[in-house]
Amino acid sequence: MNTETILEQTTSFRDDLLKDLTDTEFAMYYLEAALTDYKEDGNTASLWMALRDVVEAQGGKEAHP
Repeated sequence: MNTETILEQTTSFRDDLLKDLTDTEFAMYYLEAALTDYKEDGNTASLWMALRDVVEAQGGKEAHP
């Protein structure tokens, strides 16, 4: 299999994640995991990234006044 064929058959992790995060229940578990990690290691960057991912997947901040 050549590189071009592999790339045509490969999906983007980020695109797949954002698609999954449109599901409210999945998004809730994703944020719970991020919050648990934050409580353990204090990494605010990861927590903010998870929040940003969910907001983007759910339609952005404009969709949630």
